[in-house]
Amino acid sequence: MLRHWLTRLLGLEEVGPVTYFEWFLRHPWPSAVVLVVIVAAVAFAACIYYRERGISKGRRWFLGAFRAILYTIVILLLFEPVFGIEMSARLRQSILVLLDRSESMDIHDARKKERELEEAALALGRLPFERTATQVMDAKARADASVASRIDLAKGILNNPHLDLFKKLEQDFKLRYFSFAENVVPASGEGEELRASLAKVAATGKSTRLGSAIDDVVSRYSGQPIAGVLVLTDGASNEGLEPSEVARKMKDRGIPIFPVGIGVPDPPDVRLEGLVVQETVFAKDRVPVRFRIASKGFTNRRVDVTVNVNGREIARQEVVLTGEPQFQELSFLPEEGATSLKIEVAAAPLPGEVVADNNSLSQTVRVIDEKIKVIYVEGKPRWEYRYLRAVLLRDYRLDVKFVMTQGDRDLAKASDRYLERFPDAASEAFVYDLVILGDVAASDFAPAQLARLEQLVKERGGSLLVLPGHQHPLSTWMGTAIEGMLPVRLQAEGWEAVDETVHPTVTSKGDEMTVVTLEMPEERNAARWAHVRPLFQVPAVAGAKPAATVLATLSDAPRRREPYPLIAWQRYGRGKVMFVGTDQLWRLRFKVGDRYHARYWGQVIQFLTLSRLLGENKRIQIETGRRTFRTGERVPIYANVLNEAFEPVNLASYTLHVERPEGQAETLQVKLEPVKDVPGFYQGFFTPETEGRYLLRTGPAEREFSNTIELQVATTPLEKLEPAMQEDALRKLAELSGGRYLTIRDLPTLPESLQREVQSTIVRREKELWDLPVIFVFLLLIAATEWFFRRRYDLI
Repeated sequence: MLRHWLTRLLGLEEVGPVTYFEWFLRHPWPSAVVLVVIVAAVAFAACIYYRERGISKGRRWFLGAFRAILYTIVILLLFEPVFGIEMSARLRQSILVLLDRSESMDIHDARKKERELEEAALALGRLPFERTATQVMDAKARADASVASRIDLAKGILNNPHLDLFKKLEQDFKLRYFSFAENVVPASGEGEELRASLAKVAATGKSTRLGSAIDDVVSRYSGQPIAGVLVLTDGASNEGLEPSEVARKMKDRGIPIFPVGIGVPDPPDVRLEGLVVQETVFAKDRVPVRFRIASKGFTNRRVDVTVNVNGREIARQEVVLTGEPQFQELSFLPEEGATSLKIEVAAAPLPGEVVADNNSLSQTVRVIDEKIKVIYVEGKPRWEYRYLRAVLLRDYRLDVKFVMTQGDRDLAKASDRYLERFPDAASEAFVYDLVILGDVAASDFAPAQLARLEQLVKERGGSLLVLPGHQHPLSTWMGTAIEGMLPVRLQAEGWEAVDETVHPTVTSKGDEMTVVTLEMPEERNAARWAHVRPLFQVPAVAGAKPAATVLATLSDAPRRREPYPLIAWQRYGRGKVMFVGTDQLWRLRFKVGDRYHARYWGQVIQFLTLSRLLGENKRIQIETGRRTFRTGERVPIYANVLNEAFEPVNLASYTLHVERPEGQAETLQVKLEPVKDVPGFYQGFFTPETEGRYLLRTGPAEREFSNTIELQVATTPLEKLEPAMQEDALRKLAELSGGRYLTIRDLPTLPESLQREVQSTIVRREKELWDLPVIFVFLLLIAATEWFFRRRYDLI
């Protein structure tokens, strides 16, 4: 009873029952000193009333007690007394409510189905959740539901008078509100102020970081009981942490996620994606333009797709939509004299389409009008040589010379296509952009010739293609400069036999490049490469070198400790070196002629040689992976930095300059960080905020030794790329976390899905007594009482 009175007296009645209490003095004086002072004060009070002989002994004891109590309390207050109280406190669980404010929430869905209109009306409060059969939508409710945006529905749910969900939840839980897009913003205020704050939330976020938002708000209340996370969203997540990984993390912590899907799962939409165009073409080349068109809700509808080059329409095609991703290909010849082409592919918007911002793609292509100089050194003619020779001679872009180390030595006298030997003189060797080494041995070359070949690649930016055959093992190059240039590790064994069912398999890196792309999509490309068999045998190698990029392996990779690097390349100094470990690629001609065989070798030669023609093989090489990006999309930048001796530099960081589009004079500096265990290689990122042409280059002092990258940035908002409400993704998010996916109709059942766990903890409170008003009131009463009786007894 006393403890209860004390807690009320001290203003601590809001917590649970007291389990322990104590009082102590805050001032660091020994207790004995305090006791001596109090005893002295009490003795002084007794002495004062001992001398008062005009009243009875009982009255002297009575008044002396008041004076002693007064002195004792004053002394104790000087030493800062404190009450320490421990109480059992019941912890209320929290529900974290997240409102998506990204741009996709501003989409006004075309609600054609009655169920979709009813859900929108429920969210807006135009229909009660529990209604009779006679309660139907009137014209006003139907009109409001048909034009409402997703953010309107989400805010309608938060303030729905028929639902009253959140007031019900507040009876048992603490509700904490946030909005999120690129970042998380807590909602301020309580009651009407809180509702006003949420009503002002606008769908303006340029990206959605759903996983990061959930992880962020939960971490803010780490250590506190959380009943669940309620997310009002359309499910789009295009940046930040992977939502599924965050959901698994929440499952381990016992925090379920309850996503509420806002929007139409399959809104009618047509979008273009995956534009594939060669970044550099020759003036007389027919340029293939490949793209993928995807659609929802327009099955069997026809859409016009146009291709514009430099603002002029050059092709038009009518596409019948299937509802599935479709690949299309168009081609055109560049205008005579053109040096740059801006290619735009656009699909005409269809009536009822929700988002039209994703109906077009563009890319800039550079046009060159130079000959690629190739020298092909071969031993005895073989099938791959015969077909490759025909491809090379037929390509008007190439100026090809052949050297035959075996066979008719008089070919060089009879035709200017042939040379007697690989050039010894630097002036003759360095004119070539590409050297192809076929089925030849190291003994076919003099040391001076190999030195010239290495110089051509390392210092002059030329390229080397090694295409071994069955006459001369690759191991003959061990100990030569060629061994150091190759992207594979050689070993003494000559050949390795492979099963007749084994065939080339394109790697994930290969899928990202056009070099080994024969068809689209990837499944058809893989099927085409599967025709290349049997391979009989391949050169014995110990694997790919660390700096190599493997484009294709053998299909028996699961049985190997390391996949066989059938097609691989790497940089060597300023140039490129590619290894192709089979001479059976002519089998790509099976039943289709040279369509794929010629395409493959054409792409290889272009990949190996174009960078030299464009002056890009310098000691500082900048790469971005591709040349077209969207505003707001992060652009990865890589730089391979060599010093004057063409050796990797060792810097703490490397800075590049980004020149923005015209009208934006400010140049952006991007700091690249070194990549661990890759000397001279640096990486970084920048995010273009406006559309236009961007230039990536080094500082003025190094510009002579570096290439320049031109990027085209188009305004295709990240949030508008996928307009559908991602129901499947939200259901997976709920399932992985142990929660439940909710439609708008399901909202009244949310309280049933929440587990109410009563948790308690021991809370310790300390209350300073020296500044409590009740203490000073008590002092005043004692002093006044003593004064009253002293006056009554005529002691004043």
